[in-house]
Amino acid sequence: MKIQQKLVVLGTALVMAMTATAFAAEEQDSDPWRFGVTIPLWAPQIDGNVTLRGQTKDTHISFQDLKDHLDASFSIGATVRKEQFGFFGDFGYMKFDSEGGVDWTFKIIIADAGALVRIMKVGETRPFTLDATAGLRYWWTDTKLTLHTQVGTFSGNPTYELYDPILGLRASQYLLPKFHVDVGADIGGFGISDNQADLDWSATGVGTYDFFKWLSVSAGYKALGLDFHKGFGDQKKGLNITMHGILVAATLKF
Repeated sequence: MKIQQKLVVLGTALVMAMTATAFAAEEQDSDPWRFGVTIPLWAPQIDGNVTLRGQTKDTHISFQDLKDHLDASFSIGATVRKEQFGFFGDFGYMKFDSEGGVDWTFKIIIADAGALVRIMKVGETRPFTLDATAGLRYWWTDTKLTLHTQVGTFSGNPTYELYDPILGLRASQYLLPKFHVDVGADIGGFGISDNQADLDWSATGVGTYDFFKWLSVSAGYKALGLDFHKGFGDQKKGLNITMHGILVAATLKF
């Protein structure tokens, strides 16, 4: 609980530090608040390894395997911003079963929340923009594992819950009046959520077409990684996974 309280304080401080200047200038800024709701469809595969009772096993789960064993999936994102600053939030949930060298039932929730500040804009007709972001990422995973190794079979039901501060950048470049390339990346963790290894990151690159003022459609690639371990020797457990794949998303603007 103390760790969670410290992280909440840290996240609040980051948000306040990033937006204080923008709020001070708000009265002189006539642009309205703009809202966006994004519905993403992500087709990831999973690469990496899992550790249970000191035994580590490499794993690869293709998107086809995920699709065949997917039980539930839901995700949504939202932004609210003015020209110079704003806020964002994302939520995603997946549940699936898989068999192989690692037999598992895997449930995962990933949620982000934070603030963004524009630090650069170049051009008017086809502008390039760059935003800095800061916030918190929440991970929750519940995994029923059976590892098949040369020294035997190991079973367990590890559950992980992490609260990670994240820092990142987002950039957009218009190539045509209605078409732009958007990229973003962030990194977080740094061992703050646990007194042992904890590092997560994400990277996204998409091309976006603005069909109307209220509708944009994006397509590209997204990767999301987590490296977390806890314990030593035969008590060591953890995940070192990268989820990556094609991303298609529709954004409604208000």
